[in-house]
Amino acid sequence: MLAETYVRWRVAREHRRSAKLTRAELEAEKLAKFRRLVRYAEPRSPYYRRIIAERGIKIETCTPSDFPVLTKSLLMRHFDEIATAPGVTKSAIAEFLTRSHDPTELFLNRYRVIHTSGSSGEVGYFVYSSNDWARGTTMRQQGGRPVRKGGAKGKFRVAYYAAVDGHYAGVTLISSFKSGLARFFADLEMFEVNDPLADVLAKLNGFQPEVLIGYTTALKILAAEQRRGTLKLERVINVTTAGEATTPADMAFLSQTFGCQVVNSYGCSEHLGMGSSPPGGDKIVIYDDDLVFELEPDHTLVTNLFNHTLPLIRYRMADVLRQIPSEEHAPYLVIESLVGRNELQPVFKNRDGVEDFISPHTINEVFVAGVTRFQLHLTGESEFRFMICLDPALDATQSSAAAAAVAARLREILARKRMENVRFDVVPTDDLPVNPRTRKFQLILDRRGGEPAVTFPLSAVDKAG
Repeated sequence: MLAETYVRWRVAREHRRSAKLTRAELEAEKLAKFRRLVRYAEPRSPYYRRIIAERGIKIETCTPSDFPVLTKSLLMRHFDEIATAPGVTKSAIAEFLTRSHDPTELFLNRYRVIHTSGSSGEVGYFVYSSNDWARGTTMRQQGGRPVRKGGAKGKFRVAYYAAVDGHYAGVTLISSFKSGLARFFADLEMFEVNDPLADVLAKLNGFQPEVLIGYTTALKILAAEQRRGTLKLERVINVTTAGEATTPADMAFLSQTFGCQVVNSYGCSEHLGMGSSPPGGDKIVIYDDDLVFELEPDHTLVTNLFNHTLPLIRYRMADVLRQIPSEEHAPYLVIESLVGRNELQPVFKNRDGVEDFISPHTINEVFVAGVTRFQLHLTGESEFRFMICLDPALDATQSSAAAAAVAARLREILARKRMENVRFDVVPTDDLPVNPRTRKFQLILDRRGGEPAVTFPLSAVDKAG
């Protein structure tokens, strides 16, 4: 903890210095960092060593554009060759994630591991040393310190409403703060987004947080309950959205409901904290001291300069970022707040006949070794089909075991929401369909209109529910 605290202090000092640079000066510093990263990776990563040799890349003069694009598929295919640390292998991480659901537990007692399917439906692993993590999670505060309500004193009460039962980015970050210096200044409580909504409302009413952090859609549900009177929070001075696109209308709804400022944060499992909006602002400032962005019309390439354990050079993300000319936050980039991550949110009636939701984040954090991609198809008012792609290296017995493990995990998710009445099928398939209108992948598709997804042999279907 002391080592991370020192790194955070050092990084915060670097940030204060960087904020005074010109854009050209910041780019020059980042280029020097990039070359140090490549120099570090070349003797330790067979993948990058091969690329450097094949392309004749000179480390002392190289730029990110000298390297090929890295997709999540390529990352997972070449994971063991990309990782620079001994023992950090795809199979060892899969084994760790299969048994560990505690976000505070470290892989090999040294590394934080995050897994996610993100917006692609493809499972990915991301690994951070203590130094990497501290550099990627050192926060900046925009605007002045908010005024507390009702003469509140002592620690700030902070509520995090999201998926909290595994190695996911948000809960891992909050957990690291709970065990760090932040615990002396804030009382941080985590609320599982997959708990029954009525239970969450009761706990929040008892906790009375001053700061609310969570997925945009989940926070909007809380805001609707606040307006309805079932949620009665009286001390909220800040709402911070995360994990999904947040529109100006969303921010206005949350701000008006809770009577406070709203901050729209932007981050991901691959690169941790990337930026945030000024309080009440409808734009996002990208703090790219340790990130190199290449903005394309339909995707974004990001080179991560702080993760030396799993170097990600020109890593492709589906987020579409539109830069806005602005000198107000120089030398940093400013983008439109809408980055296109919203997913359909399934709503079912539980066993008591009460409507409740399942967050898409709960779905995209499903982990079963051997399952490489997945997608949920809503097929009825109380049923769905869960499509899975399996590692081709699995034999028939292993494939059946993986499908059964997915079914067991889905039962756990539904039982936690008191939705044992919801039926589902787990269906192995070779590929997953895209949205026919946008031609982009969606984690959750609505097939209740009768449109068939694909045709499957009955032998491939694992009946559940």
